[in-house]
Amino acid sequence: MSLIVIAIGISLLTVPALTAKGSLAPPAQVRTACVAAVAGMWLLWLGSLLTASPLLLWWHDGLSVSSVGIAHLSPGGPWAWTAGGIGGGIGASYIVATLRRTIRARRRAALPRWAADTFAHDASAGAEVRVAPTLEPIAFAVPGRDRHVVASRAVMLLPGPERRAVLAHEGAHLRLRHDRHLLVLTTYERVWGWLPGVRAVALCHRTSIEHWADTIASRTTPTDLTLERARMKLGACPGASPVASRTNPPSQSSGWQLVGVLAFVGALVVAGAYSASHTFGDLSDVLAALH
Repeated sequence: MSLIVIAIGISLLTVPALTAKGSLAPPAQVRTACVAAVAGMWLLWLGSLLTASPLLLWWHDGLSVSSVGIAHLSPGGPWAWTAGGIGGGIGASYIVATLRRTIRARRRAALPRWAADTFAHDASAGAEVRVAPTLEPIAFAVPGRDRHVVASRAVMLLPGPERRAVLAHEGAHLRLRHDRHLLVLTTYERVWGWLPGVRAVALCHRTSIEHWADTIASRTTPTDLTLERARMKLGACPGASPVASRTNPPSQSSGWQLVGVLAFVGALVVAGAYSASHTFGDLSDVLAALH
C-alpha cells in the first residue's frame, strides 16, 4: 500500500505540467498547480515514512515480524525500509529548509521607512508605497505584517497613468497573496528541479501569476497597453534587463476543461486517502500480531 501512496504522489506532481500548457485561465492554472504540488509532495513524504515503518517493528521483534504478512504493507525488507526512512527524512528536511530560506529572503527584501526616500499610501496599489533611493527600474510587493510596495525613483518618474498601472500591478500581488503561490512553486522547483522540464514548468506558472496580476491591474487603468508602455520604458533604463511582452496571456479555457482537471486532482486525492487508510489498517494488524 505504501507504494500505491508514492505512485499517487508522483501522479499528482504531473498536474503542474498539465496545467502549464495554457489550457486553463491564469488563476485556475496557478491554483490547480499549487494544490497538486503540495498534495504530491505530502503524499511522497507520507509514502516514504510508511515504507520505513516496518523497520521499527523489525527492530522490536524480528522473529514475529517475519511471521506476519508485512510485505503487503511495505515490500523490500530491512534495506528498503531503511532507504524509505532516510529518503523521507531528507526530503522533509530539504522542504522545510527551502521554505525557511524563501521566507527569510522575502523578509530581507522589505524596505524600512527610514531607508526610503518617501513613503505614502497609494490608492492604485491599495497599500503603502516606499520609494527606494535608486534610478534602477525596481518595483515589487512585500507581503506580511508590514505589507508595502517598493518602487524606485525610475518608476515614480513615469507619467501618471503608467505609474498607476505599475503600482496597481504590485498591489494586485499583495491583495491576492501571490507570495503563497510563489512559495509553493519555488519549493516545487528546488525539490524537483533535477527532473527535465520542471524549471520550465515553474517559470510558466510564475508568468501566469504575472498575467493574473495584469488582469486585476487592467481594471484600474484605461487599457492593457498602459502597463505595457510602462514596462517598455522601464526596460529602456540604463542597466535594466530586457522586458518581455505580456500582452498575450494564456488562452482562456471553458468551464468544462477546469472541471475535468479539478475532477482528476480530486480523484487522485481521494485514492491517496483511501490507500493511506488501508495502509494504516495493515500497520495496526501488524502491531496487534506482535502482541
